[in-house]
Amino acid sequence: MNKQLLSIFTIVLVLTLLAGCGPAATPPPTATAEAPEATLVVKSGDQSVTLTWEEIQAMPAYEGMGGLINSVGNVTPPAQYKGVPLEDLCGLVGGISEANSISVIASDGYAMTFSYDQIAAGNFDTYDPATGENAPFDGKLWAVVAYERNGELLPEEEDGVFRLAILGSPKMVTDGHWWIKWVETIEVKQALDQWTLHLEGALSEDMDRGTFETGAAPNCHGTSWTDDEGRTWTGIPLWLLVGRVDDENEHEDEAFNDDLAASGYEINVVAGDGYSVTFDSAEIAEDDNILVAYLMDDAPLGEKHWPLRLVGPNLEKSQWVSNIVTIELVLP
Repeated sequence: MNKQLLSIFTIVLVLTLLAGCGPAATPPPTATAEAPEATLVVKSGDQSVTLTWEEIQAMPAYEGMGGLINSVGNVTPPAQYKGVPLEDLCGLVGGISEANSISVIASDGYAMTFSYDQIAAGNFDTYDPATGENAPFDGKLWAVVAYERNGELLPEEEDGVFRLAILGSPKMVTDGHWWIKWVETIEVKQALDQWTLHLEGALSEDMDRGTFETGAAPNCHGTSWTDDEGRTWTGIPLWLLVGRVDDENEHEDEAFNDDLAASGYEINVVAGDGYSVTFDSAEIAEDDNILVAYLMDDAPLGEKHWPLRLVGPNLEKSQWVSNIVTIELVLP
């Protein structure tokens, strides 16, 4: 081997050995999915912030497990979600206190209102993922605007770019009406007074304000009626509320038992002061014009009628029960 070839061989050998002693070569970055164009608006009074996808990604994130249970007891098993805590997002517009409530609004207008305790302390009802039975949760729950599930972006057609998730560890599930899809706006408001509507029949239920307002949403069972004075009342038809407790079927298709209603039973609508009005089951069956209203002209009812009032075009004025606290079925 001549000296020139020997020199080239030696240089190549040395470079090869040096390369073996150095750090491993950095692989080229993998291609990432194109960032969604969705934005999230956070507002409080005159303050408003619009966050891009990239800005939300840059905020401190929380990762945890969460699943949901719907009104008929079907469980969506817990999955790993990642997102920004709702409390942190509210901090961008001055933060929240016990004087506030927080509305989370979807792109289709669906909205849910959260209390300060729910956001700051994680006070949500929890259920066993295996049985669907109510079970206490040992730890804090976080209301999070999630953008990932099991390490991947949320399926946009199914959940939207952002959705509300209730997360914690270990595994648990929470009521499905809190899990808002297609989240678009977060608004900090003055705190709303809470209330419950007691439903009593074959089943018993204390329906809280959040559950009622969920059912009264335009894309659910929400119904409106304008009276002779031009006032527009919004709420849920009485027969649908009766259908939640008239038999074991709470919320599936045909939850209102037509055969049982035809056989006849009484329905008492009771006010907080004890005043009540009685209807026959056949009289209210599938009648959307007998309405349990919670809004008048898109605002909560005034103190005189709050929180719920029975209204309708075919009711006598004596049947317009205000301050409804109980709907009772006297079943055979």
